[in-house]
Amino acid sequence: MATLNELVQQTIGEIGAYVKNQESVTIITNDIDANDLNLTVDDTKALSKGIVEIDDELVYVTKTIESSGIVQVLGTSSVASGRGWRSTTATSHVAGTVVRNNPIFPRSQVKRAILDTIKGMNFPVISNETFTFDGSDYSYVMPDSLIDITGVSWELPDATGVWALIKRWRLDTNYLDSGVTKTALILNEAPMPGQSVRVQYTKYPTTITDNQELTVSGLPASCEDVVRLGAMYRLLSTVDPGKVTATSVSADVLDQPVSAGASTTAAKYIFQLYSVRLTEEIAKAQANFLNTIQYSR
Repeated sequence: MATLNELVQQTIGEIGAYVKNQESVTIITNDIDANDLNLTVDDTKALSKGIVEIDDELVYVTKTIESSGIVQVLGTSSVASGRGWRSTTATSHVAGTVVRNNPIFPRSQVKRAILDTIKGMNFPVISNETFTFDGSDYSYVMPDSLIDITGVSWELPDATGVWALIKRWRLDTNYLDSGVTKTALILNEAPMPGQSVRVQYTKYPTTITDNQELTVSGLPASCEDVVRLGAMYRLLSTVDPGKVTATSVSADVLDQPVSAGASTTAAKYIFQLYSVRLTEEIAKAQANFLNTIQYSR
């Protein structure tokens, strides 16, 4: 199961097939901190004036000195204005870290596209809420993340481990709990007092951090390619058409300029793949719903 960092690397690798640019890379040869303006690299010829990337940080380079292997960054002794470029975070980096020259898709942008995809997916992540029915209270406040209830059941008082379905219930989205409006489950039929009641419900996926696996968001591991495709169509829609691969064999052979709108065409194609895979995964998730039919009275 891939972490966010691994998804970023996989997405960069896959989207590289749709662009014409071949990035040049090198490594830094000394540790640097967040304020350093002189970076020592293994090969200054691999870098040019402009934006370079170190880990998730973007840096603006003003000069490369081949004889000393030093790369100078925009700024003064008191203000490292070229570090943390484009709202990335200036931080320390260890020797041996890869430096990418003028990346079309910076890691920070790819990461944002992945997180935006996860946040925007209309995917029914299944979760459960369990409480004990006390025999007198028929209303129970549900988690704020709840979108809809897909089934309610209660544990039978025997050794079978069977949970019987409760079919008569309703969802009150304007339930007042200590003066605060909440969403509550209202039971219209009573299980045995003292027994556990389990509410299966759906919620949206949650965000993840660098080293967390995708499943932490609530999405299954099988959604990894869905997330990558969603990030790719978001990224391709922002690319200059001149950097997108030619749309025909003849154009590629003759090395003709890329036709206008090529990036939009590629983004639409990836979006269609994304939509198909998302639909497939939603159907698989819905097959695990406890009960989609209930009786309100």
